Amino acid sequence: MSFLMPRALGRLVLGHLRHRVVISDQTISSTSSSTQTFSCSTTSTQPSLVEVLSQVTAQLSAASVPEPELSAKYLLSCTLSQPQTPVLAGDWARSPATHLTPEQVTTLARLVQCRLARMPVQYILGNWDFHNITIQVRPPVFIPRPETEQLVELVLSSLPPPVPGKHLHLLEVGPGSGAVSLAILSARQDLQVTCVERSMTALQLTKDNATMLGLEDRVTLVQGKVEAGTQLEGVGEEYDLVFSNPPYILRKDLMVLAPEISLYEDLRALDGGAEGLDVILPILEMAGEKLPSGGLVILEVDPCHPHILPTKLDSLATSFVVDRVVEDFMGKERFMVLRKI
Repeated sequence: MSFLMPRALGRLVLGHLRHRVVISDQTISSTSSSTQTFSCSTTSTQPSLVEVLSQVTAQLSAASVPEPELSAKYLLSCTLSQPQTPVLAGDWARSPATHLTPEQVTTLARLVQCRLARMPVQYILGNWDFHNITIQVRPPVFIPRPETEQLVELVLSSLPPPVPGKHLHLLEVGPGSGAVSLAILSARQDLQVTCVERSMTALQLTKDNATMLGLEDRVTLVQGKVEAGTQLEGVGEEYDLVFSNPPYILRKDLMVLAPEISLYEDLRALDGGAEGLDVILPILEMAGEKLPSGGLVILEVDPCHPHILPTKLDSLATSFVVDRVVEDFMGKERFMVLRKI
């Protein structure tokens, strides 16, 4: 269905025009649909934005796209926005425009086709709000989830209050887009963060977002994989706190991921191995070397991990205890705070 979308949406929107509409490339194939364009003459009875929103929502709903109305609002808002401008779902309703121009119809058709192909809305828009910041998002770098905003709050609430002239040094493993570190840095001026990321694509995106937000001077980026016995150049000797939203999905659960995830996001950012601990345990080993006694590691985890991770702690070179487990806004045990002893 998705490859027919440009023509279909053109009929829905431009079909309301009183005067003749000329649609180029009348024969559409699955390989050429993304370049399908429309051209039209002057108009007098175009559909309202509300009508366009309703039609796009119906198209997405018919294709079983999740949250079709919300997706439609984002796509319409993006169509009406200026390039590189952060987009909110409700922006279309605040637009002074009363209808779409032919060029905007073409743009919207292209965006809808991407969504019908199950491309995440965040990738289509190119930016996303997270906590107190707006960041760029690009495939295949992992898209920050709403519950991960709680990781930001957990880190901030676990830090001592600011002391004039003193900086705290934090370590994040697997920043992805940089969302968590950059939200934390924007909230407090006395912090510096070292980010360790194995993906060069993700590391570049973190750098780009840090520069965009004016935080690049307080972020140290290190490319590398955290694993036993590996010393990464650029990682300091000691940190005040370690945090991570690591790959934690159990491998058996990867088979049931939504197409938005399995087709577009880097599965290395999700695959935690058989028990979901393949990255978590090396993070704890590194944290044992970098934290002072009493230092904290704060992790986003699978709900099964508060029950199975404690049994693995005795195998670590450094002793940790579970300080607390925190539920996410859905009531799932999503975060673990561990203390070095």
